[in-house]
Amino acid sequence: MDFGLREWLIVIGLLFIAGILFDGWRRMGGRSRIRFKLERDFKGGAQDVANDELLGPPRIIARGEREEPSFGDDFSDDPELEELEPVRPPEQAGLDLDVPPAPKPAPVQRSASDVRSTPEPVEPVLQATETTERVQPSAPEPKPVEEVLVILVVARGEAGFPGGAMMQSIMESGLRHGDMSIYHRHESMTGNGDVLFSMANALNPGTFDPEELEHSHVRAVSFFMGLPGPRHPKQALDLMIASARKLAQELGGDLKDENRSVLTAQTIEHYRQRIAEFERKRLGHRR
Repeated sequence: MDFGLREWLIVIGLLFIAGILFDGWRRMGGRSRIRFKLERDFKGGAQDVANDELLGPPRIIARGEREEPSFGDDFSDDPELEELEPVRPPEQAGLDLDVPPAPKPAPVQRSASDVRSTPEPVEPVLQATETTERVQPSAPEPKPVEEVLVILVVARGEAGFPGGAMMQSIMESGLRHGDMSIYHRHESMTGNGDVLFSMANALNPGTFDPEELEHSHVRAVSFFMGLPGPRHPKQALDLMIASARKLAQELGGDLKDENRSVLTAQTIEHYRQRIAEFERKRLGHRR
């Protein structure tokens, strides 16, 4: 029987497979023996430990010999903790109530000559009051207004501006009801800081009542800014013009100057020149 290449390959493959199976059986058999040996040693050791009396009987620790557990020890399940007495704070030194108080020193008797030579004390209350009155500064008087820039907003309709809508517009521009019962625009939108400009009723008496304004109409209002006033008058003028334009555009009004003429770009430029001239004069007076 002649073996060809195909037959030899089949024989070699079978031998190779048999070798793999034999190696696997050998390894599994060895592990089984080792595992059996370990289990036997473990069972025997457990029995020896159970019968071992080298540790001796448990020793009862007296309460005074107990060691303080460290922070890492788990002693929450110790039954002896329930028998411990509550810790009391140490007594403060120097508060012994049983010690009798020290005797008071006897009053010193003075002669009539000593009493006459002793000066009488000055009344401290009166002295403090007089000193306060002398030191307390008087309230600074407001500076007189030298220049006033005015912008009128006149309603186109005969009924005038609705009070509620007008109040909403000026509140959005940062004006708040305040002194003299008119509206003021402060440096801060929340109503804090110096006053930049104000808004009054153009008709008598010139004031506003917020409760009545919401249910009434206003024919015209007057925005005005006094000099000296804001620290930056040119920026304050821009804010006043913006607030007046906003009110006129939203409620249908016309912008006019202090002479009741139409407010033009030339008029606004004239206002800026007046501010520049006022600042130049103030610098000249300071020098």
